[in-house]
Amino acid sequence: MSALYRQARPSTFEEMVGQEHVKEVLLSALRADRLAQAYLFSGPRGVGKTSSARLIAQAVSCEQTPRPCGRCEGCRMVREGRHPDVLEIDAASNNSVEDVRDLQERILLTPILGRRKVVILDEAHMMSKSAFNALLKTLEEPPSHVIFIFATTEPERMPPTILSRTQHFRFRRLSEVEIAAKLERILAGLGREAESEALRLVARLADGALRDAESLLDRLLTLEGPLTLRKAEEALGLPPQAALFTLAEALDKGQLRSALETIERLYAQGFAARTLANGLLEALRAGLYARLGLAQGPQLQAPEERLVAAMTALDEAMEGLLKRSDALSLELALLRAHQALHPAPEPSQAEPVPKAPHAGETPPGLHPPRPEAGEEQDAGRTRASPHPKTSPTREDWSARWRQVLMALKPTVRAFVREAEPRLEEDRLVLQFPEWASFHFQNTQKHLEQLQGVVQEVLGNYRVELVHKKKPAEPGEPLAQLEPEAKAPEQVAPNWEEERIYGEVEAPPQAPLLEDPRFKRLVELFGGRLRRFHPEASPGELGVPLGEREEEFD
Repeated sequence: MSALYRQARPSTFEEMVGQEHVKEVLLSALRADRLAQAYLFSGPRGVGKTSSARLIAQAVSCEQTPRPCGRCEGCRMVREGRHPDVLEIDAASNNSVEDVRDLQERILLTPILGRRKVVILDEAHMMSKSAFNALLKTLEEPPSHVIFIFATTEPERMPPTILSRTQHFRFRRLSEVEIAAKLERILAGLGREAESEALRLVARLADGALRDAESLLDRLLTLEGPLTLRKAEEALGLPPQAALFTLAEALDKGQLRSALETIERLYAQGFAARTLANGLLEALRAGLYARLGLAQGPQLQAPEERLVAAMTALDEAMEGLLKRSDALSLELALLRAHQALHPAPEPSQAEPVPKAPHAGETPPGLHPPRPEAGEEQDAGRTRASPHPKTSPTREDWSARWRQVLMALKPTVRAFVREAEPRLEEDRLVLQFPEWASFHFQNTQKHLEQLQGVVQEVLGNYRVELVHKKKPAEPGEPLAQLEPEAKAPEQVAPNWEEERIYGEVEAPPQAPLLEDPRFKRLVELFGGRLRRFHPEASPGELGVPLGEREEEFD
C-alpha cells in the first residue's frame, strides 16, 4: 500500500489546495492551447510544485478534455508514472553533461501516445553549471512537441540564462486552515473521524507544507478509534497543550513556584528542554493573539509589551538550549521569561533619605565635599542635549535597558552588564561595584559605542560611568591604612601604582608591588593593598595568603 501523500495527490486542478494564482493562469493557457515551452515552479517543499507539473502532463495527455479529467487512460498512466511521453527526472542525481545529452536525444523522438512530450526536472537547482550550459541551446530552440517544467526550492541558484527562458511561478506556503480542511476531506474519504483540534495541531506542525501534514496524518491513522488531540500529542511525542497553557498562565499571573513545578514535571516525563521552551513560546503567542482578537482561545492578561519581552527572552534562550539542554538551562529560560513579564521596579530617582552620619561623614543638610581620588572615579562624560527626547517609564525601563545590552557587542555587553544603571535627570549613571575595576576600565574604552546605543534606545541621555571604591571603616584612622610616606620630592608619580593601590598610596620600592604574581592577581581580581609591612622579607611571598601579614582585598 502506497503512502497517504501519494494516494491524496490531486488528479484535477480543482483538487489542488491553494495556489489560485497558478491554477488560474495554467487553466487559461490550457483552454486557449497556449502553453509555454518552459516553466519554472519555485517555492517551499510540499506545496504542489511537482503535482502541478503532473497535472500539466495529464492535460496534454488527456483523451477527453483539454483539462485533465483524471479518469481516462492517459490521465491514469501519468498519475501512475508509466506514460511513455512524460519524463520525470531527478536533477539532483542526473546533473551531468552526459545526462543532458541523453535527454536531448530522447526528446527528439515524436510523442508516442499524447500530443506532446513533457519533461519534469525536479530539484533543478542541483544541476551542474556545465549541464545547464548544455541544456541552454535546447531551451532556446526547443522542439515544438516538448514542454520543459523545472521544479526547485531554491530559484536563486538557477542561472539567469535559464530563468529568462522560462515562465516563473512562485508557489506560496499553505495556511493552517487550508491544510486542516484538506486533512478533513482525506479522513472523510477514508471513513475516519478526528477532532478539529487534532487536525489544527497537525497543520501547525506542517508549517505550510501539505505533504508534511499528510505524512504526519499517515502516522496517526495507525491509531484505533477517532483521532483526538490527546492521542495526536502522545503519538507525535509532544507535551500536552493544556499543560503548556497552564504554565503560560502561571507566568502571566506571577506564580513562579507553580511555573517551576509544572516545568519540572513535564521535563521529568521525558520531554526535551528545547521542545518545552518552544511549546511555552507558542502558548504565550497564542495567548497574545487571543487577547488581540487575532485567534480564538484563552487570553493572557499581562501587557502586550511584557508578553513580547517574555517571548523574546525565550527565543534567545532557545539558542543556548542548542548547546546545553538540561533541566538547569530550561529553568533559567523560564526565569528569564518570568523576569521579563514581571520586571523589578526601576531604581528610584528620588533623593535618598539622609541617614545618621558615621565618623568622617558630612552632617546632613550640608553639601558633601568633592570626592577624593579613589572614592569615585568618573569616566569622561559625553555631550548630549540637556533634556532627553523620551524618558522610559517604570513599566518598560527593564525591557529597554535589556535592549541597550542586546544592541552592544558581546564583549562590551559583558563589561556593561556588571554596572547598576540609574537615571538622574538627563544622565544615565552606570555605577560599577568595588570589585569591577577591570569592567569599569574596559567600558571607558567603548564609551562612544555605549553612548550611541543609549541615545538610540533610551533617548538623549549622557552616559556617566562611576566606579565606587570601598570606603574606610568608620572610626578607623586613615593613617593606619597608609604605609609610611616619603617626602613628596622623593616619590615620583606612577600611574601603575595609582591603579593598583586606589586611594592607598604605597612606596614604589615595595617588594610585593614588584612581584609579577601580585600584579597578575590585581589585574585578574581588581584588588587593592590595605596594609604593607616593609620589614617583611621577600621570601614570605611564597607563603600562602592566609599566613602572610599583608592584607589583600
